[in-house]
Amino acid sequence: SRPRWRRTLDAWGGISVVASVLGAIVIVGALVLLNRPGSSVSGEPYIPVERTAIDGKRWGSADAPVKIIEFADFQCPFCRAFALETERLLATEFIDTGTVQLTFHDFAFLGAESRRAAEAAECAADQNHFWEFHDLLFLRQGNENSGAFSDDRLKQVARELQPVHVEFDADGFDACLDSGRKAAVVDQSTASAANAGITQAPSFVINGKLLTGAQGIDVFRRAIQQALEAAGAGS
Repeated sequence: SRPRWRRTLDAWGGISVVASVLGAIVIVGALVLLNRPGSSVSGEPYIPVERTAIDGKRWGSADAPVKIIEFADFQCPFCRAFALETERLLATEFIDTGTVQLTFHDFAFLGAESRRAAEAAECAADQNHFWEFHDLLFLRQGNENSGAFSDDRLKQVARELQPVHVEFDADGFDACLDSGRKAAVVDQSTASAANAGITQAPSFVINGKLLTGAQGIDVFRRAIQQALEAAGAGS
């Protein structure tokens, strides 16, 4: 006669059925683990970027002959690529030299966490730390609407900023975020971008001309040169 464990196994459909069920359980467990809130967030260290001529969400000289308006969403991976790669090169070649002024414009279209992240950045802007918070948000970006930009995690980002910029008031930031008073600002910004014909992020308006996508530095070099020539300031 068959042992009891084998009779029980057969009653459940046999070895193949039980193995399939166990395999499905393992897969579901792995998916839950991988998609838990914040599981996709990068652990890269935050290294502050030196910036000069900061005015709120504007970076660069007000007298710069080329004005670039960036439309971005903090959950957008292509916006992250621009912020952490091309933007740094743009700064060295054009912003720091007085040729370009860059202005960030919220286009929070990817969901609730996009809007809350943008609200958090607006709260940081009240303390003149928009750009530092901008860098940290893109550094800590996770999967869309996965909990990476939950309120608790946004407050953790503020705590990550505080040791580097000791004047930053994290408790004041929390109060601002909890109040929801920046929601109207973000919604208005996003709506005005859509009304202006912005349909994807990142998008850039360079002296009135639209450039879309996370383009490399060579594309920006050409666009900036064209803008300088059109303004009569090109070499």
